[in-house]
Amino acid sequence: MRYTVFMVGMLRDLFSLKMKPELKEFYLFSVLFSFASSLVVIFEPVYFYKEGFSLWMIMLFYALHYTLYVFLLPVGGKFTARFGLERTLSVSIPIFIAYFIILAFLPLWHELFWVALVVITLFKVLYWPAYHTEFAKFGDSNNRGTEISFMFVIRWGVGVLGPLIGGLIITRFGFSPLFVLASIVSLISVFPLLRTKERYRATKLTFRDVWGIIRARRHRRMVLASVGWGENLIELVCWPIFAFIVLGSADKLGYVTSFSILIMAILAFFIGELSDRFSRRAVLRVHVPFFVLAHLFRVVATSPLRVLLTDTLGRSAYIGVKIPFWSRIYAQARSAGALRYVVAQEAVLATVKAVVAFILVFIFLMFAPSVAFS
Repeated sequence: MRYTVFMVGMLRDLFSLKMKPELKEFYLFSVLFSFASSLVVIFEPVYFYKEGFSLWMIMLFYALHYTLYVFLLPVGGKFTARFGLERTLSVSIPIFIAYFIILAFLPLWHELFWVALVVITLFKVLYWPAYHTEFAKFGDSNNRGTEISFMFVIRWGVGVLGPLIGGLIITRFGFSPLFVLASIVSLISVFPLLRTKERYRATKLTFRDVWGIIRARRHRRMVLASVGWGENLIELVCWPIFAFIVLGSADKLGYVTSFSILIMAILAFFIGELSDRFSRRAVLRVHVPFFVLAHLFRVVATSPLRVLLTDTLGRSAYIGVKIPFWSRIYAQARSAGALRYVVAQEAVLATVKAVVAFILVFIFLMFAPSVAFS
């Protein structure tokens, strides 16, 4: 009986969300852009690996990328403060497309590897501060978890098809047609943001504002919690390469990833509602042990079935940690000044990822891949 009441309440809250027009446009943009991104993101490190770049060099790419990202983030924040959220998101998409074009020509000229590093950094510097600020500013504080879960269901729902289609395209035609398709969908995603003129008053953002957030005692928990997300680099870069080596082909990697994303999207329905109805900290604590176990199980994921089970467990636990985490981040951002808070949080997160990447550069230089992945 209690379960039935919970389900009815969850569905009622989900379908009664009264989103602001800005958030509706943002959702439509996210649907299209998430599909474009999901076509490529799981295969990006695999592409570098197949092009002959060593594991330590791939990690150096990400180490330098996140280091540059930290230094340029305040500049991206100042651009967003000056020109507005939707305009900044719109400007970031052509840079993202340029990144795909560079990747398509990478087999002809390997030096483009380092050009790609700069271009993807410029994209993220504009995209992520505007993305998170949009959600923090226009979201409903009373249904924060439900809104975030709705966004995750939308993003990962369309993301189910991305790895599947991407893997099939790579297997049949190679990487270049995949980059072309992702570029076209990315370009289309801009149009929802251009439907109406954004009402935005230019503000100022200084380096002191960002540093003040990071140093403030009342934001210390945010800083410490963001440090824990350094593992996300391993999830995004090392795990796809390891899974590809075990599975043996891009299409199999796409099948596995699509299945685990489907499970994750379904779970997002429940976790967002739980985050609104109960303690976010309690929801997060329930999922953290499974998150840790998923990483430990990856050491012994030496067969296709083990890769599938481990990836599904990891993504299921990941969504249970991420939704309550970002619910709290967006709530704090709204009260502390959304843009400067988001830039500060991204700076901390990027710093940790840069440190983790440099450590992995050393590990892959010192040990053979079979040992380093363990």
